[in-house]
Amino acid sequence: MAGSAADEEFKSGKGIVFIGMEGEGDKAQFNVSDEAKEFLETLQPPIAIASIVGKYRTGKSFLVNRMLLDVVGNGFQVGATVNSCTKGLWMWNKPLKCVQADGTVVNLLIVDTEGIGSLDADADHDAKIFALALLLSSYFIYNSVGSIDESALNSLSLVVELTKHIRTQSGNDAPETGETFSQFFPAFLWVVRDFALRLEDGNGDPISSKQYLEAALTPTQGFSEGAEVKNRIRRMLLAFFPDRDCVTLKRPIEDESQLQKLDTIDWGDLRPEFVEQVTGLRKKIYGSSPPKSLNGKNLDGHMIGWLAEAYSKSINEGASLNIGDAWAQVANSRNTKAVEEAVSLYSKLAAECKHSEMPLASKDLDDRHNDYTNRARKLLRQNSVGDDLDEFTTELNTKILGEYALLKDENEKLARESALEIAKATYAPIAAGVDSHAYETFKVFESARLKAKQEMLASVPDTPVKTEVLACFMESSVSEAAGKIESKRTLDSEAEMTSLKEQVSAAQHEASQTKIQLEKETGELKLREEHVRQDLEKTKESEQEAREEMEREKKRYEEETGELRE
Repeated sequence: MAGSAADEEFKSGKGIVFIGMEGEGDKAQFNVSDEAKEFLETLQPPIAIASIVGKYRTGKSFLVNRMLLDVVGNGFQVGATVNSCTKGLWMWNKPLKCVQADGTVVNLLIVDTEGIGSLDADADHDAKIFALALLLSSYFIYNSVGSIDESALNSLSLVVELTKHIRTQSGNDAPETGETFSQFFPAFLWVVRDFALRLEDGNGDPISSKQYLEAALTPTQGFSEGAEVKNRIRRMLLAFFPDRDCVTLKRPIEDESQLQKLDTIDWGDLRPEFVEQVTGLRKKIYGSSPPKSLNGKNLDGHMIGWLAEAYSKSINEGASLNIGDAWAQVANSRNTKAVEEAVSLYSKLAAECKHSEMPLASKDLDDRHNDYTNRARKLLRQNSVGDDLDEFTTELNTKILGEYALLKDENEKLARESALEIAKATYAPIAAGVDSHAYETFKVFESARLKAKQEMLASVPDTPVKTEVLACFMESSVSEAAGKIESKRTLDSEAEMTSLKEQVSAAQHEASQTKIQLEKETGELKLREEHVRQDLEKTKESEQEAREEMEREKKRYEEETGELRE
């Protein structure tokens, strides 16, 4: 439903000091609390700020705690005495997620302020509280009791003092007229409590609460000093707050003794008409609180915190709340933060690249850098305010170059590690071949190595360290392999030489043995030859003797034959 809170998580919050007071009297200083600054840093636009201002002890905190937050016994501080309970400005530390009529979800912050006109504060202090709440709000809710009469208008006499405390132009010493206040002031809602009058015009016809407000702000006739003061307040309210409205609420309960317990009383014990009016009030505030903006720019929590600090500092220094100066400070702070956010985006993208993509070739890394830089610059433009961003763009570029240098160093480191791993993995089979003596010659090894080198060059990203790493690895690998191959060849040569020596020795031994055998056989042969010669000689002698014997026998035979013949 338009005008409703999207959830009730805000009810788990608590009131925290937004702008507190430190010190007493003239030495008192306004300071934005660290807790508030930390909380504001978590908020993104659109952010609406509804500040509730009013005289002390008029039920202002009840309006905040029960009517807006609907928290029982755990809201902003409430007391039953005549002293102001809330000092400075307090903030609810959980935003109300409010759905606007157009469906936009706005983070609505509720700010309770110190009651004006309390016994322990003066008019100057009240004017400062009033001005702070006014300039920090996008919806200014003024709480009063009874009706909008001369007394009520007199309680808003602080608006007359606004020209003394607020300036709209930076570096302009001319007196502030308030003519441009309406460009910077929030929407104005006057909540009139315990309203007992009939909403009728002079003719008795019914009118709305807004019409009632407009009638009350119509200047009265007369030239008395009192009339002129009241009319001046009326004119200023009309001029300063063109977007204004009014809500009237009946008395919540008749029993006066129960009024001091309103913070804890059941809704069922309150007057039905009052409950219905509160529902309408809540719907109006939830549904029509405009986002806080300045110079057309919706403020985020960081900027709101800086704005609060700038205004507080001005008050502490006794200066006017200069909207122009404050905006310059806020813009500078916002743009400085925008630079940090843009650098953070670059760093985040670089970290993702490191963990999922690196190492990258140099060209690919340059492409990533250019893409991340463009995205960071775009974010700077989105999150910055103002037109003059040269200083912040230069700062961003300088920081990005520093980040890029770190990214390149990391890429080079990973590239070295990756190149070395790839080289080792690719070379492993060759190293195993060297160890197993698969390469008979260095030429065979070199052929396999060059093939592996081409595989490495194709696998390793093209970075400046690619050639260096592969060259160093190959140099050491070649030296080691050459040594092993040469060692193997030396061992093979030594083994071959030993074998040859053994063969020569065996041959020599065999030759020696053969010689001995030959010599032995030669001696035996000669002996046999001698025996044969001797036998032949003997045979010859025997034959000679036989021939001689035959000759003698023949001769004797012839002689005997001759004798016989004779």
